[in-house]
Amino acid sequence: MSDRGHETAAEAARGRRRPGRRGLLAAGGRALLIVAMLGCVPFFVLALVHLPGGSLLFDFRGGLYNAGTAIIHGRSPYQPAFLAHQAAIMRAGGVAQGETFRNPFSIPVYPAPANLAVIPFSLLPFWLAGTLFMLLSIAAMMIGIALLGVRDWRCIALTLLCWPFIYGLYLGALGPFLVLGAGVAWRWRARLWPPAIAVAALVVTKIFPWPLAIWLLITRRLRTLALAVAIGLVATLAAWAATGFDGFAQYPQMLSNLSFIQEGRAVSLVAVLLAIGFPAGGAGAVALATTAALLALAWRIARRPDGDRKAFGLAIIAALTCTPIVWDHYMVLLFVPIALSSPRCSAIWFLPLSTPVILGLWIAVFHIPAANTLGSAVLWLVLEAVVAVELCRHEHVAAAASELPISGPSRLRNRSPARALERVSV
Repeated sequence: MSDRGHETAAEAARGRRRPGRRGLLAAGGRALLIVAMLGCVPFFVLALVHLPGGSLLFDFRGGLYNAGTAIIHGRSPYQPAFLAHQAAIMRAGGVAQGETFRNPFSIPVYPAPANLAVIPFSLLPFWLAGTLFMLLSIAAMMIGIALLGVRDWRCIALTLLCWPFIYGLYLGALGPFLVLGAGVAWRWRARLWPPAIAVAALVVTKIFPWPLAIWLLITRRLRTLALAVAIGLVATLAAWAATGFDGFAQYPQMLSNLSFIQEGRAVSLVAVLLAIGFPAGGAGAVALATTAALLALAWRIARRPDGDRKAFGLAIIAALTCTPIVWDHYMVLLFVPIALSSPRCSAIWFLPLSTPVILGLWIAVFHIPAANTLGSAVLWLVLEAVVAVELCRHEHVAAAASELPISGPSRLRNRSPARALERVSV
């Protein structure tokens, strides 16, 4: 072989060893991800340090563990008189407990099925119950994201290191289990029982995910919807009967008083409207109208190629829009439409991670009190809007090609072969 041939072979070997452009981009992306994660840690630590003392597993202890303990000892877990008194203080112009971040409270307000479900935890010492709950929360978040079709480790890392998840894990909130329920409903959406059980469990536990029932309706999963309603009714009535219907009659008013006390410091659309001067009734009406608009959009696009995925994501965003009380840890649910929009790591996965950093810089520069939630609420609403636009803007080719039938016979049977081929190839 000539010298020129040896040189060419050596250059080719060096070229094979040289990392390609795609490898360099992947390495750069990993480095950026690590830097972004580490950059958020100081903000998270600072925020957790400034939380009121004794707030570790605050929600779990007050809202769930104590409820199970009360039921075990034959007492009603609810305290409607306490909430009525605090609401009366607010209406009289005073400062109620729970109205500000300085004087929070956590009492059982979950529906009866959730209170019964937590009884096994209440049989354990609190330290053991809390540890087990936190471990199950981590597992629920990871499994829920995986059920949505995400296999990218970077996406899993971003969900576990974002502020909504860390904050919810610290407080012992139910957000990760809501993500798990949404993942089950989506993964087995073509079946009858799994999505019915999942949607029923979500609604009877937290109520505000009720737009998922509308998703079943607009995607014509009527048998699944009927089964979900039946399961929810039976579970609710059976749970209340097991507790002697204690607090059943007062429960709607109790929730109304709770919303009146805490909606002003939430990060919901209602909270933003109240902060800029809307009356309470007007703010609630706007939130409901926005929810209706999102569900109408979901209905409009549900029958299109890839519409099932988009309708499901919009229903999740509608659930966060309709409720007057939304806390930061509720925003783990935004990873559901994010995962449906981009099953691999992309810029949209970084948005929940960057929001508290932006808010922290805003507070540092403009010296806004950290307890002022208006900036945080606006940021989260903007993020919801961005996720909704991203979800509707892109066609998910893989999902469109393997779209599961909505219910009963496949929709492709009702179309000509040309139309069926056109749909699959979109």
